[in-house]
This record gives sequence, C-alpha cells and structure tokens, in this order.
Amino acid sequence: MVFAPVNPASLAAAAIPQMAAAGNNWARLPQIKIERKLSKNFALAGAILAPQTGDFSTNAAFFLQPTSGASSRLPFFQSRLAFTEPNFFGTKKTGSVGFSAHYGRSRVITGASPIVENNIESFGVALDWNFPLAERLNLSGETFFGRNLGGFQAGVFQSYNNDFAYRQNGNLVSAGVRAVGTRGGWTQLAFTPDVLQNRLSLYGSVGIDDPADADLTSRTPRDFRRQNFAFAFDAIYRLSPQLQIGTEFRRLQTLYLLSGERSSNHINFSAAYNF
Repeated sequence: MVFAPVNPASLAAAAIPQMAAAGNNWARLPQIKIERKLSKNFALAGAILAPQTGDFSTNAAFFLQPTSGASSRLPFFQSRLAFTEPNFFGTKKTGSVGFSAHYGRSRVITGASPIVENNIESFGVALDWNFPLAERLNLSGETFFGRNLGGFQAGVFQSYNNDFAYRQNGNLVSAGVRAVGTRGGWTQLAFTPDVLQNRLSLYGSVGIDDPADADLTSRTPRDFRRQNFAFAFDAIYRLSPQLQIGTEFRRLQTLYLLSGERSSNHINFSAAYNF
C-alpha cells in the first residue's frame, strides 16, 4: 500500500509481514498509483485502491471477497509524502521518512425489520522511517492511529463493533454500529557486526496495536481483543547474493476483554533463494 508501506526484515515472516496485527499495517490490494518527484529529496504518491475492509464477521479478512468496504461503493484513497536523503546523518547511506494517510468507508447493514444502513468511515494517518543511525546500525519503523483499519490487520483484526453500547447511569445503552479506533506502531533495530565479511545481520523488533477500549463495549458481552504486543529477534546470514538463511524467536501477547492475556512463543528456521 501507499499507506504505511515499510515492513520489518524477517525471513520467518514471508507471506504476512512481521508485526502484522501488532503495529504493522499492511495489505496487498489492486490499485492505481501515481508517483511524482517534487524535488531532489521529496516525492509524493497517491493511489486509488480496492476497498477491502477485512470484516472479522465475514471470515474473509484477507481475501478479495465482498465486504462492507466493497458494499460502500467507494474505493480507498491513500497518499504519502516522503523525504529521502542519500547521505543520511553523514553515513553515506540512504534514509527516508514518510507521512501517509488513508480514507475509505464501510456500509454495514443491521437489523431485519426495519433494515438499518450504517455508513462508517475508515481512516488513518501514519509516520514511517527507515534510516541509518551509524555505518552498521539501521532503524526502521512506523507509528499510526485511525479507525476501522481491520482490513490492514490493525485494531487486532477488528474493524467495527456492530453491537456497540455505552454506559449511562450504570446501564448499557445500545448505540448501533461503531468503528473501532486504534493506535500503535513498530520499530526494528538492525546491526551488521564487523565479522564474517559483513554477511551476518542481527535484528531486534517490537510492536504494539492498542484498540480503544471504549469502542469495544457491547450490549452482548464479547471477548474482544484489547491489545496485541509482540517482540522478535532475528539473525540472517547471506551465503551468497541469492541465498540467505536465518533464525527467529518471536513472542506474541494478546490481551482479551473477558478472558485476559494469552501468549505464544514462536521459533523459526528459514532459508530464502532470490532469482
């Protein structure tokens, strides 16, 4: 996407990027994109994309099937302004910083008689960075906030609450459909030690996705996901320009509204051949 386009380095996370649903917004969507270089350092990009909202209730979050986004008959709109410097911090290495935005809409139908049509907005803003701190040290990452971003795995896969309720005088009052607001981000520090002919790279990553608790209140109690937190450590060795091998340890912690915290540890050994 044009919105929040940076991903952490990882051989273990190939099809789905590392830190997805833990601060890393991502999607591969059909789009028409235009890019224009404004000056030596600044570039502007804009895109019209297929509106894939990833509704959790459809079990089709990451397939190009009709969702509430497609039902809105409004495409996604995204833009990004990027600054690139070929000699960032005097390291003689390229670095970049970007600011991006996203806007879309969902059409959610509730009720049977009468049928109620709800049009809720999907929007987000993000800051991304990828630059060298020193000759062998690189920092990349993103931070964002927005609403109805489940199609990008933000909100911990939760786009909207179709049974939203608020408390009034100690009682729950039904209020229909509400977009789930969320915020978060990720960052990764990469280090290439002066050993093994610079073929070994070490990475440490951390990410968080924190939906707004107030948007997760519902008339019927549901075990919504309140927060995802993850961290990972990677080692990648380049045997040749085409062949890489690596190992990764990743820990994911999910905090649920009703059932509390669940955690998972993942160890991966991987190889990749580029051709």
